[in-house]
Amino acid sequence: MKTIVNKFLAAVTSIERPQLSEAEYLISEIEEAKDKINYAWNRFNHAAPEYVELAVLELLLAETHYSLLNKRYRLMLGIYKPPYSLEGHLHNHVFYGSLFNIAAGN
Repeated sequence: MKTIVNKFLAAVTSIERPQLSEAEYLISEIEEAKDKINYAWNRFNHAAPEYVELAVLELLLAETHYSLLNKRYRLMLGIYKPPYSLEGHLHNHVFYGSLFNIAAGN
C-alpha cells in the first residue's frame, strides 16, 4: 500500500523543471554563498565573547567557499589570473577584495 501511494505521489508531483546550465548553477551557488557570508558576519557581530573564535572560523569557511565558487566561475568564463598570485587570490576573496576596493578608492 505504501509503495502504491509513493508511486501515485511521484506521478502527480513530478513537474518538469528546466535543467540549469553549469554557469547558471554556479551563479545560484555564488548567491547562496553570499547569503551565508552575510549570515556569518551577523553571527560574528552579535557573538558572545566565548563564541567569537567559532564565528570567525564560520566566516572564514563561508568566504573560502565563495572564493572557490568565484574562481571556478571565472575559469569557466576564461578569465585567468596568474597562478600563485597572492594579490589575484585576495581579489577573489570577499573580505580582502573589499579592502582592495576601499584602498583603490582612496
